[in-house]
Amino acid sequence: MIRILYFSTARPSVSKEAVNQIAAKAQVKNRELGITGALAYNGRNFCQALEGEEAKVRDLIEKIRADERHSGFKILDEKQISERYFPEWTMELVSELDFSVVINSM
Repeated sequence: MIRILYFSTARPSVSKEAVNQIAAKAQVKNRELGITGALAYNGRNFCQALEGEEAKVRDLIEKIRADERHSGFKILDEKQISERYFPEWTMELVSELDFSVVINSM
């Protein structure tokens, strides 16, 4: 399995409601794909961790990278994992999460 953490900047047209819809759709799709993770949005930037089977996570990352609702996409961390940090979250929208803990976890 792999975990990838990325950061990007939302386009000014992206509303909080749009982010809520993104998270809701991701919960359904990620459940189908066996992907777990968390999405943080502070009104301007996204930070998201995705974990699961490597090919599926990499495919999803490329779809996210191409999404025009954000720019400045940058992968902050990528690592092979033996355990999920978010085993119960197909996609959780969080307001506060110390992603440094995620980066430093197994």
